[in-house]
Amino acid sequence: MKTVADIPILSGQTFTGHAKEFRTTQAAIFLRLARELGDLGQLRFFKLPLVVLCAPELAHEALVEKQKSFEKSLATKIIFYPFAGRGLFTSEGEAWRKQRKLMAPLFHPRAIDGYAPMMSDIITRCLDDWKDGEIIDAGREMSKITMGVAAKAFFDADTLDESDELSAAVRAMFDYLGEQTGSVSIFVRATIAHLLQNFQDLPAPLERARQATFEALHQPVPLPTARRRRLFAAIRTVDDRIQRMITDRRQKGGDRTDLVSRLLAARDEDDGSFMHDRQVRDEAMTLFIAGHETTATSTTWCLYFLARHPEVYRRWKQEVDSLSGKTPTAEDASRLEYTRGVFREALRLYPPAFAIDRVAAEDVEVGGYHLPKHTSIIVPIHALHRREAIYPDPERFDPARFSAENEAKRPRGAYMPFGAGPRVCIGATFATLEAQLLLAQIAQRFDFEPVSDAPIGPDYATALRPDKPVLLRIRRRRAAG
Repeated sequence: MKTVADIPILSGQTFTGHAKEFRTTQAAIFLRLARELGDLGQLRFFKLPLVVLCAPELAHEALVEKQKSFEKSLATKIIFYPFAGRGLFTSEGEAWRKQRKLMAPLFHPRAIDGYAPMMSDIITRCLDDWKDGEIIDAGREMSKITMGVAAKAFFDADTLDESDELSAAVRAMFDYLGEQTGSVSIFVRATIAHLLQNFQDLPAPLERARQATFEALHQPVPLPTARRRRLFAAIRTVDDRIQRMITDRRQKGGDRTDLVSRLLAARDEDDGSFMHDRQVRDEAMTLFIAGHETTATSTTWCLYFLARHPEVYRRWKQEVDSLSGKTPTAEDASRLEYTRGVFREALRLYPPAFAIDRVAAEDVEVGGYHLPKHTSIIVPIHALHRREAIYPDPERFDPARFSAENEAKRPRGAYMPFGAGPRVCIGATFATLEAQLLLAQIAQRFDFEPVSDAPIGPDYATALRPDKPVLLRIRRRRAAG
């Protein structure tokens, strides 16, 4: 059987392997690997191999068919720990299964549809502030709206008046994620944490020291820099707000429909236990940050592409006009196929997570290659979404790729902006409904055009956000009612 040693290595190694190139280009290195090596290749981080799965069949095999043989890497858990803690995003095994089972009913499609009136209300309030003829920063406006929706849905709170402060805090967190991805600091901390995991049956004092060290490795290094001070201030800002909401819900009780209240009330079917505050905090923090920032970024890209593709813009407007000006409902959203395609195509080009990493929890075979336990794999979503054979002219923005007919033709694993398998993002349906309702209301109420024709690309260091503000001049549609 073939082994990792038989997998071709990407050109351009230095004494750190490909670490320097990955740090400076991030998602772009996977595009180069796919061009040079095809379906399967490997990077080196110092001497450690990172097996890269560039074919949808291989991605599906690892993330779906053999998902039990893989777990998230310690590096990912350490990077996300200040925000996600040990919640659904970073937990493994029985702890993950228990949390997922507890939260799944809250994200059932029927439960999500129940949020539609609230989503539409927040969207309407924000769009009411847009003035005819003004120039808007699409990213800022999308962040304000999606944060408002997340705060209302998750905490029954109103953040519209403080969205700039909270958005700045969340962006500082995402900047940290980009800064740490592939860094030597994370490599060293993950290596030490891995070694500490191997120590078992220690005397109590040593075990306490081991646990304290392991915990410290998960925290951001307190460097005396302005950026690190902003990070800690950002964590406190968001953490304090979320903790106040949790405390408020516990004290007031009652039959509330926001997600945190539901989490506090949810019982485990096996032992009847409730979540403790730390668990609720970890889940709420993850959902709040991911639930608004990623949707804000994706809808910003939607507006950018719509403003630069007249035929796409015309078809989008035409579809939404079929609603005759009425505020769209969840049922209406389900019929807006082309609008959904606009969102899905933006996610294809710039998925919120440009790659998924896993570590083999046991010896496993993928694509005919034997991967020993602890082998790291990466599924480069950003590169996978650009396979010419699946997406002809892959850099072209074309929402028609996501018609029901075209989607049925694609292989499994060819499109995964929200991940794949049992660990697919639990909020995917929420984000999609919100984006459709938001894009539909914008189409009904406004026309817009770019302020500049200069192209805008992704910032690879910050979750593929636009690398410059997306500025649009808006005009209110008089006939839209």
